Amino acid sequence: MSEIQTSRRNFLKVMGVTAGVSMASSTVLAGLLDHTVIQKLNPEQKEFMLTYEKWMDEFIDAIRIKKKEPGNLENHKKMAALAERAAAWKPKLTEYMKDKTFALIYQDAIARTTKEI
Repeated sequence: MSEIQTSRRNFLKVMGVTAGVSMASSTVLAGLLDHTVIQKLNPEQKEFMLTYEKWMDEFIDAIRIKKKEPGNLENHKKMAALAERAAAWKPKLTEYMKDKTFALIYQDAIARTTKEI
């Protein structure tokens, strides 16, 4: 298994996503970018998703650096810190995932990360 696949798998484990989680159909996911759907989230969920989006951008950048410079120790430290931040969100994420709308939006964000990686 490649190092990149291992990183992706670890990322998904940290965020509490398992192989049993089914992705919504592409037509549903395409509609998630509609702001009316996002507005259905409560304020805490919206804040979480904004924070998560920023975190995801940092994570994707770290993965890109890892691909180019596998021995970059500073980047390894950054990835470890990002993983710790994500692990701290797990209880809150577990609660939010009970909300169907939040789960679909979150899964769409995971799909974006997967495409980038």
